Amino acid sequence: MPTPRIVELAQIIASRTDELKEHLTSNDLPEPSFSPEGPIDAFGSATSDVQQAKNSVVEAAIELRQLLEGPVRSLLPEVSNFAPLAAIHRFKIATHVPMEGGITFSDLASLCGLLEHDLRRVIRYAATHHRVFCEPEKGLVAHTAASKLLAENEMFENLMGLTFAECWPAHSKAVDAMAERSEEPDRSGYALANSTNLNMFEFLAQHPDRAKRFARAMSSTSPASLDALASYFDWASLPDGSTVVDVGGAQGHVSFHLARKFPHISFVVQDLPEVVEGAEATMPEDLKERVKFFGHNMFNEQPVRDAEVYLLRYVLHDWPDKYCVNILQCLVPALKRGAKVVVQEHLLPEPGTLSLLQEMQLRSMDAIMMTLFNSRERDIEDWRTIFETANSNYCGFLATRVKANPSTGIIQVEWADKDSP
Repeated sequence: MPTPRIVELAQIIASRTDELKEHLTSNDLPEPSFSPEGPIDAFGSATSDVQQAKNSVVEAAIELRQLLEGPVRSLLPEVSNFAPLAAIHRFKIATHVPMEGGITFSDLASLCGLLEHDLRRVIRYAATHHRVFCEPEKGLVAHTAASKLLAENEMFENLMGLTFAECWPAHSKAVDAMAERSEEPDRSGYALANSTNLNMFEFLAQHPDRAKRFARAMSSTSPASLDALASYFDWASLPDGSTVVDVGGAQGHVSFHLARKFPHISFVVQDLPEVVEGAEATMPEDLKERVKFFGHNMFNEQPVRDAEVYLLRYVLHDWPDKYCVNILQCLVPALKRGAKVVVQEHLLPEPGTLSLLQEMQLRSMDAIMMTLFNSRERDIEDWRTIFETANSNYCGFLATRVKANPSTGIIQVEWADKDSP
């Protein structure tokens, strides 16, 4: 008789958790904990084998819970109300809770400008569902690891703002946007949620505080993603003094990373004038000679000519297909024979070919692109179609070369036509 799946999953959880425990013990590392003193990521610097063990436990736990709860809970998930977390962000509740000890609901409500009974339900919901705050004794609010992180780390404050002030309202309007059957970026869930006929970038340009928060949240790039960009394209082979144009490069964090790794290359960071404004003043001193900023709209003809590489890192996934084609065609007048267009994007897999967590992450990103921009993540055939369409008038882009891992991909295209219009 075959072993029931729920037993198999329980065995995976038990055996692989033993591996995690052995890693922590042998390296004298603190165990995961909800307490304020708990580590942010107990396995963040672990080997790939340990990371795989952690992912196996998480994936098995997800599947086991789904099997035990049954299909009704899959259709009506228990944690679907994010209003309490949105309130914690909006009213900056974490900053009013002392790092040591606690604070009464009454005092905390006064500091946050909320009714006490509203604050109490927010805290107790977040504590129960998300381990954000705790109530060590009745009526007293104290920090957990999650709420302390929010209070102390500005990056997580920015990420919370992106999630609950920008994405969450847009999610509720995404279905209405789908019903319009539009492929325009100004008919997204985000546009409907903000009652605007502008796309997200145009809207943020009119709301500088929100734009700054968005840019700061986007700068929280994972080291693995930057390392993939640095290693999956042969930057070292570029001639000394080569120029790389970082199209849509925000305030330059990607160019800074590459410039330090490859000191023989110079970089031009391009983005809208309001995005790059002031960036040079805060640039690291050691990079000022090799990284320059340039205000430019990528839907206009590319002004920096004859560069070796034009980099588009997580830029095109923000735009529907015809806009991606337009962006690429705006590069053409600047391209010399042999110039490379390097695109870093998530590459959607065939269903079931990645681990559960990896595929969940990519499908989530695809849904977010739909919600915010009416755009999408793409698989490699989608990217080939975009370059073939961009080629329709020029016939200069050579066949794509791709290197990828489960979380990111690098698409390299070479320009062959020196007589481009």
